[in-house]
Order: sequence, then C-alpha cells, then structure tokens
Amino acid sequence: MQLKIVKMDKFFIAGLYGHIKKQTELQNRLNEQYANTPFQKKSKYQVQIYFWGNKDPDKQAFYGFEVDPSEDSEALTILELPACEWAVFEVNTAEWWDTGDKEVEGWIKDNPNYHWRKFDGSVYQLEYWKEKFNGIHPDSVSEVWYPLE
Repeated sequence: MQLKIVKMDKFFIAGLYGHIKKQTELQNRLNEQYANTPFQKKSKYQVQIYFWGNKDPDKQAFYGFEVDPSEDSEALTILELPACEWAVFEVNTAEWWDTGDKEVEGWIKDNPNYHWRKFDGSVYQLEYWKEKFNGIHPDSVSEVWYPLE
C-alpha cells in the first residue's frame, strides 16, 4: 500500500451523475456528451467520484474530467470540490474493483487523526485513471483519493 497525503486547493470536475450500478452506461454517456460538446480539460485523465450514503441512486456516482473553474458547459455538471488534504493510495485496479482493499478502507475508517470529509452529506472518494491505468489488465493501477478533515 502506497500512501501520500496531498494538500490541494479546491478543484473542479465537469461530468455526469449516475447510478452506481450503471457505471458502463454512465461512462458511455460521458463519452457521448464530450464527443458532442468538447471542452478544455486540465488533464486527460478521467476521475470517478463515488458518494457513499447518498439516498438518490442517480447521484451515487459522478464521472468526469478536471477543468478550470471558468469552464462553462451546458451539457455537463461542474462540481466544485473543496480545498483539503487528501489521502492518496495506489491500488491494483482489478483487485480494487473486485473486492475493494480492506487495508486502504481501514486506514480512513480507523484513523485517529483524520476524518472522512463529506460532500452534500455523503462521504465520498475519487478514483483517478492515470498513466498506470490499463483497464482490466492484472498490473493496472488506479489512484484512490479520500478527502480528509
């Protein structure tokens, strides 16, 4: 388990909300929206945000791209994520998707110095698919980000 604590200013993600059990459909909708109305991304890497405890099933996942705050998109929602410290873990993508990672999940749940930050009443996490991400390949690595307070 590789852990980094990173302090970030607020940042913005342009994307779409969807049902956590319909992630392929959400991914396809995001790609279609971007193809129809492209926008300037700050990074080519996609981010997924999962809202644990959100009672609206159509707002349990958010897929998008980091953008500048001045980006204006009628087709996509722009989320403003607050400035804070983040616990950033590199995880084996295939294992993470299959069973999660109890060591990573336990770090945030059992930490005496940090609490899991909420967004609109739900704890949340980000998954970044960056340069080490290679789909379902056994060596694929994703970054999992937990917001801290």
